[in-house]
Amino acid sequence: MTDIASVPDITTKTGLNAVTQNTSLPDDGCLTLVLSEMEFVPWNNPDNVLSAEAEEIARRVMDFMLVFLFLIGGPGNVINMAVFFKQGLKDRVNLCLFALSFADEMHLLVAMCLLAEHVHLQFTTKERFGPMITFLTNNHLSGLVGFLYVSPVLTAIIASERCYCVLRPLKYQTVMRTRTMAAIIAAVNIVVVGLYFIVAFRFHIGCVKDPISGATTKTAIIGELYEANKELVDILDGFVFGAGLPGVVMVVLITTTIITIVKLRQIVTWRTETSSSISAREVALTKMLVGTSILFIVCVFPFAVTRISWLFLPEVNTGRRNHNLFLTSLWVNQTLTYINSSLNIVVYYVMGSRYRETFWELFSRKVKPENTSGK
Repeated sequence: MTDIASVPDITTKTGLNAVTQNTSLPDDGCLTLVLSEMEFVPWNNPDNVLSAEAEEIARRVMDFMLVFLFLIGGPGNVINMAVFFKQGLKDRVNLCLFALSFADEMHLLVAMCLLAEHVHLQFTTKERFGPMITFLTNNHLSGLVGFLYVSPVLTAIIASERCYCVLRPLKYQTVMRTRTMAAIIAAVNIVVVGLYFIVAFRFHIGCVKDPISGATTKTAIIGELYEANKELVDILDGFVFGAGLPGVVMVVLITTTIITIVKLRQIVTWRTETSSSISAREVALTKMLVGTSILFIVCVFPFAVTRISWLFLPEVNTGRRNHNLFLTSLWVNQTLTYINSSLNIVVYYVMGSRYRETFWELFSRKVKPENTSGK
């Protein structure tokens, strides 16, 4: 999937010694930009540390992995939602996991729809942007990509909830009600996705005309709404979604996961007086959710580090000297986010005995109850 916030900006002056001139808006709604001079396009910049061919290979690998992972995560997240719904959304952990599965499903669906259009274009017009992504971008609906960022926030909330459960088991049930958690989850979705809709103002899909051949091609150009709100969009994209949110989520996840693992070892091994107040069911559930946190950290930590590093490496960006390196790192990190959004069902099934029981109940298969129950 092409993250709209990362597609090449053809109007950047790096690599283009030209002043763009707007012509009249044609009937098809495609704004044409005429480039008076052109030394090279960003992906053919001779200073790139990676070639355009290497970037294309990375993109194709990502596309292949997305198709493979969607076959697992697409139905997998639907099954997850069905399992947690059947177990009861009055339980706040089930509610959190249901919301997490929904966010992961939205992330994969948007990515797969854009990939399907991209593949179709390879066999037809050869354009980089088709009607779907053009419609989403020009109507600022590419903010749906924001579900990519909902998933880490919900994962951090779940990890914090489990950490508090093992640290304060006697107070755990009275601290937060399910209704309060539902309000938090709703707020997370509205705020995170809503703010990403503002980031989506950055680009408009228009046309660029080759002054030599006269051919036009669709590409991403800076949008008027972005120009009018440049500072706000740059802060949101660069610091909130680029460094702030990934950085804070990683710190919270790593800290709470380490604390939870250490405390679980005490509970399981030492059986202290405090540990007796937490049930075997909660222990099993916590182990499963720790597995989910570890999967997330492994898959998303490189994404967080890369996003933060981009703030300090201005030449690693679209249209800049290391345009190809930027896109290659983006494709690799997006592949890791697809893995995270697809494989939670494997963690739930392997580590959650109660999940397995409910899973098979959905398919009308009788199973023998196990001694230790978890989610």
